[in-house]
Amino acid sequence: MTAAASTIRIQLNKPHPAQAEIDKCESRFIVAVCGRRFGKTSSIVRKRIRPLLGGMPCAYFAPNYKMLQEFWRQTKSILAPITTHVSKQEHRLEFLGGGSLTMWSLDNPDSARGQKYACADVDEAAMISELEEAWNAVIRPTLTDYEGAAAFWSTPKGLNYFHTLYSRGLDAQFTDWSSFRFPTSANPFINPSEIDAAKAELPEDVFRQEYLAEFIQGEGAVFRNITANLTDAPTTPKDHQKHVLVAGVDWGAVSDFTAISIVCETCQREVHLDRFNKIEWDFQRARLLNALNEWDVRFTVAEENSIGSPNLEALQKTSTRSIIGFQTTAQSKPPLIQSLALAFEQNEVKWIADAIATRELEAYEATRNATTNRIQYSAPSGFHDDTVIARALARHAIEERKRHSWTQTRIRIR
Repeated sequence: MTAAASTIRIQLNKPHPAQAEIDKCESRFIVAVCGRRFGKTSSIVRKRIRPLLGGMPCAYFAPNYKMLQEFWRQTKSILAPITTHVSKQEHRLEFLGGGSLTMWSLDNPDSARGQKYACADVDEAAMISELEEAWNAVIRPTLTDYEGAAAFWSTPKGLNYFHTLYSRGLDAQFTDWSSFRFPTSANPFINPSEIDAAKAELPEDVFRQEYLAEFIQGEGAVFRNITANLTDAPTTPKDHQKHVLVAGVDWGAVSDFTAISIVCETCQREVHLDRFNKIEWDFQRARLLNALNEWDVRFTVAEENSIGSPNLEALQKTSTRSIIGFQTTAQSKPPLIQSLALAFEQNEVKWIADAIATRELEAYEATRNATTNRIQYSAPSGFHDDTVIARALARHAIEERKRHSWTQTRIRIR
């Protein structure tokens, strides 16, 4: 006779609805932006229990040793029934079936170099000062052998690289990424009165960041009043017949994006926003001309720097529409950006409520050059600014057309 198979049970918290959304997501890379007390630890354990029981090596990364210790204590207790070996020195747990979970502190990211993992979780990612370097140079390479998955879990902390990763999950160009954002109130086990008390006691920006899980702009933010300027009301070219429409174009190469913003000057609203990359220049020009023709755009301003110049020349040979160039320099860029910022402050134009474009606006910053003492405008490291520039050029097109009463004559601005 054979002995009856024994059953080992581990007690995992049942996911609340918001956690369940993350649990069922099958994207390779996940970014979870969560308010305080959302339940990140239990979400991480549930997300990785199957690969651990399937014999896979997994890793957990914390910003510092203190946070690692807290996760170590909780996880060691939860997974004790299936644990076969514990190494406190290495912060490594081994399980029935051959799986393992190793925990690392990103106080020293290089210590994890050379490892191989099927899954990696980065906890409180927004608190990691060198997150970009840690991800690109250390964590991401550990997933290569297994073509592994990763998840980033954190409450926001400004518009840093964690915000960049969150933006990837909103961008259709990054097909392997998904992003989620849940406030503290998404956890039904937190008493609403406790959240109300925090709202009454904390500064507004702190409450929005810690409890509403909002990304808060820093002091150097250029664009304010963004939400009030957005619209998701649908519109078609037929709605704008006999109106005056203008466009702004920012050209992008392999790593950047080409962005097209078309604005109805008559209605004072953006009607078309396109963003794409990694296609041949002739296709990019054809895509632009199709949009200009579809919306019957009267006047277009396109960036002329480097790759822009040959594209402009090609367009001006094949199109009868008025398309002019704009040279972006240290002198011409500040007034271009300042004009768009003023339009947002004064709520002059309604812009399409596109998630990626909104993130670019929120992240765009002004910094002072230590050598020249001049204010410089740019996207922070890891961000793009293509839609910002396209919109600024569309705004410039409105101003220039009014100032000079443009006709269909092709004129180049230098």
